[in-house]
Amino acid sequence: MNDEPQSLTDAASVKGSVGAERITRDMAKPLNHDSPWKDAIDQFTRSFLEVTFPDVAAGIDWSVQPKSLEQELHEITPASEIRAKRVDKLLKVRLLDGTDQWLYIHIEVQMHHDPDLPRRLFIYHYRIFDKYGVSPLTLALLGDTSRKWRPTSYHYQSLGCGITFRFRICKTIDFKGKLDDPRYRHQQALFVIAAHLGTQQHRRNPQQLSDYRLELSVKLGNEGYSPSEIPKLIRLIDWLMPLPDALKIQFRNQLQQRLPDTAMPHITLFEELALKEGLEKGIVQNAREAIIDVLDTRFGEVPDAVREQVNAIGSGRNLKDLHRRAILTPSLEEFQSAL
Repeated sequence: MNDEPQSLTDAASVKGSVGAERITRDMAKPLNHDSPWKDAIDQFTRSFLEVTFPDVAAGIDWSVQPKSLEQELHEITPASEIRAKRVDKLLKVRLLDGTDQWLYIHIEVQMHHDPDLPRRLFIYHYRIFDKYGVSPLTLALLGDTSRKWRPTSYHYQSLGCGITFRFRICKTIDFKGKLDDPRYRHQQALFVIAAHLGTQQHRRNPQQLSDYRLELSVKLGNEGYSPSEIPKLIRLIDWLMPLPDALKIQFRNQLQQRLPDTAMPHITLFEELALKEGLEKGIVQNAREAIIDVLDTRFGEVPDAVREQVNAIGSGRNLKDLHRRAILTPSLEEFQSAL
């Protein structure tokens, strides 16, 4: 998310926090909201569509499991866009009339409007149509804070020739204050949206963010979800609403007091640190795999020697530079000489 505040003075006012300055630094770090959104669609596809595009959801035969077309989407994604900070999902669903429909779902989680969005949606729509002969239903969920920016089409015309492409959008900001709306009763997707909105609103003040997350977690615990659903939702909320270390123990104690009889997912601080270390290792491994994928897409089979050299690199910064080089290098040999 492009959510860099101009001032974080509010964060320093956290009462009783001896580490207020460090909290301020923690909360100034950029947030990565694209991954949890992708995870949310994977796990709660039906709820996601019923909340954001209810008429689309009403036309789907949910007795047939939607099929994720990750490989198809990967094949139309240029190497330069592989690590783009966006979420794209391509699903095939069975409609109630017995036909199949491809859904191209694009999520733009950012804090400002992007004038290039309509053109990009048109390009992906056309790529899917050109490669697979199907015309997908293009849906876009926009997570910015503007109530006015609502693009719905892309158009160009020259000398009497042109095209108009229309797509559907849903704005997360339109759900502000609707967590108790009976229309969304028991909808998992609304908790994900509420977590996103809470982070946008309270990110500059960690204590307020913690308080909001506490109320959201309490409501989640009282919603009556199954034991298998609660850990998934808690994980997504944790992901979307990160708290600085100085507030995590306070949050857990308050949650235990508010929900003493509810078995909420809980891990110790030591387990969390171990998990964080594992996630960092996973990020490094994903970066290595992204470099190999780019090289494989551009130049064909990557020699084992190059794979071994890339996999031996443990620095995230170096891997980021190599990923950029893999995209721009004119040849595999030149890339290898830079290792």
